Amino acid sequence: MEVFANGKNIPTYSFGNLFTQGERLADTINIIVDRFYNDTDLSNASFLMKGVTEDGWEINQVIASKRADIKKINLKWNVSGDFTINCGNLQLELSAYYPKNDEINTIIKYSMPSVYVKPSPNGKNAPLPETIEQAVGNIAIATDEGLKAIQEKVDGFDIDEVKQRLDIMEANNAVYLARPEVIAVTQKEYDSSEHKKNSLYVIIKEK
Repeated sequence: MEVFANGKNIPTYSFGNLFTQGERLADTINIIVDRFYNDTDLSNASFLMKGVTEDGWEINQVIASKRADIKKINLKWNVSGDFTINCGNLQLELSAYYPKNDEINTIIKYSMPSVYVKPSPNGKNAPLPETIEQAVGNIAIATDEGLKAIQEKVDGFDIDEVKQRLDIMEANNAVYLARPEVIAVTQKEYDSSEHKKNSLYVIIKEK
């Protein structure tokens, strides 16, 4: 998708309802701006996309992919998933700047109408999208780290010992499950009830 800036204004109507909550790098938008602004060449400038969610959270993403020709600069914005964590109105602002020492020398800020992040549908019993996705991500990361740790310490990792422990546990479970169920009943209850197989009945006195 291509969007052409008109001076310092960048229209957003073409992607105003494009985003959905929970997306990760799903969309790429090519923003074409003028190379020169007030005789200042922006071809060597850095570009930053800032977003502010409806709840007031601020997101910043440097646009790393940039291609300049004689008159225009094509900025390839791979929309970060940070912009779509929350649904609702999303304010956007593109700025061009020159890093100077530890400071940022902003040259120009482009005005952009707000866009809307559509909510992801959920049932009443479903967690928030970002919560479940973070949980899945954390599980994947933990699994990967665990496998790497095993691989790094493979000389000290005794798989036979683990198998032996599992065999012992399985044997103990088999013994436990093979034991008969002990049921305490009175003679009257014993005579009037159906008897379970593989169960031991103990006759007790009536109170």
